[in-house]
Amino acid sequence: MKRRVPRLATDEEAETFLDSDLSDLNFSQFKPGRLRFEEQSGLAGKRRVAPNKDSHHSSADNQSSLRHRTTLRRATAKESDAQTSEIYRLFEQAMIERKQIICTYRGRRREVCPIVLGHRQGEERALTYQFAGGSNSTLPPRGEWRCLDLSKITEVQLREGPWIGGARHAQPSRCVEEVDLDVNPESPYSPKRSLEQLRAMARTGVQPAEPARAKGPA
Repeated sequence: MKRRVPRLATDEEAETFLDSDLSDLNFSQFKPGRLRFEEQSGLAGKRRVAPNKDSHHSSADNQSSLRHRTTLRRATAKESDAQTSEIYRLFEQAMIERKQIICTYRGRRREVCPIVLGHRQGEERALTYQFAGGSNSTLPPRGEWRCLDLSKITEVQLREGPWIGGARHAQPSRCVEEVDLDVNPESPYSPKRSLEQLRAMARTGVQPAEPARAKGPA
């Protein structure tokens, strides 16, 4: 059943709403219409518009609101980083060190290589390639792609072994919406962080310089 568009009272509510999944919205509550402009008789065409004395105040308020939203986004990002789970950090470590992961997922022991790490609707997710272990569906002899909800993972272990990633993923997957890391150097996702930079930092202990990125839509 489709849901109605809610009333949005603030910019923050509107931004949060636009960042959510809008595919199940019902827009039937909105009716098409036209704007009508009526020309006044007499001196309407000769009327001069007086300067708005509050225009500079409005501009200052807009700038203040923009600074507030920017500060809020930064604070939210820091809070999100602080809430990153230990499981997420272990998957990140496995990707940096190119190690296999043994874990329990939905009651079954899995052996996987993590390929893409990030979030979907705020939940920690990983696109992995499972090459051994149990599964709720048939696992082909050569393995298969598996999308894992990290909140349902326990007993994580990292181990040395060959990196098994299946065929390169050239098309975006619906498993992870906000991609943080991707082992594919030709990633179609534009991940937020670079594994090469993280590996360089792990080797040297020095924070690598952030590469310049072309500006584009968020």
